[in-house]
Amino acid sequence: MNHREILSCLDSERQTLPDADVILEKTPSVVREIAKLDNRNAIVYSNFAEPETEKIIESEIDYFTKLQRSFEWKVYSHDEPPDLLERLRQRGFKIGTEEALMMLDLQALPAVLLAPFPPDVTVRPVGDEREIGYFLQLENEIWGASSTTREFLRFNQSDPLRRDLAFIAYLQDQPVGMGRVTTSSQSQFAGLWGGSVLNEFRGRGVYRALLSARIKRAKELKFTRYLRVDALPTSRPILEKYGFGQVGSTWPAVWPPG
Repeated sequence: MNHREILSCLDSERQTLPDADVILEKTPSVVREIAKLDNRNAIVYSNFAEPETEKIIESEIDYFTKLQRSFEWKVYSHDEPPDLLERLRQRGFKIGTEEALMMLDLQALPAVLLAPFPPDVTVRPVGDEREIGYFLQLENEIWGASSTTREFLRFNQSDPLRRDLAFIAYLQDQPVGMGRVTTSSQSQFAGLWGGSVLNEFRGRGVYRALLSARIKRAKELKFTRYLRVDALPTSRPILEKYGFGQVGSTWPAVWPPG
């Protein structure tokens, strides 16, 4: 993979292609993502000169404060200015764990991701209120809290373009893992988000099945070229085993810090 070309393409899409439930607001310095349904607001792209940093940070804090909304400033390792993350830290933003920005070219999928699932594992998209409940429960059990809302999942179920699909993995009909995939008919990237499995059911092919099911969805759109994951340190070795390569890093910077 040509990392420079991939990041250039990703930067273009970060500025122009919104997710299903958000509106993009573009300024000369940043691109904001304003949620329609809940409080998942963010700055998703940054590009400005270093001397402007303090002024722009204060301006964005003021903007979201007037909206009475919290927000996440998502920092990519190649964003400008290079010291943006440290400046956000100094201002008091709560900086989350570094995540590896990992990519896999759909034209180079390893055979294992195209293999049949283990016989006792099934993966299905969330389709009704009961399965929404399963998804939220799994998030709580795995992460200790749910970052997804019932309204968000309902909205995505009603989206005719199916841009954000939630999946549940079942082991002998018991829900044991979950994850989402975001796609767009205009995007070269399909995003894989939140994929994880209950501790006691790991090592039984469930995670691979979740990956494979979401990859199948991504391949339904002919324009999709790459799979992307923002991987925590626990997930990175697994994804590397399946052919993903790191092209950068991302960090969540949350305001207000509490």
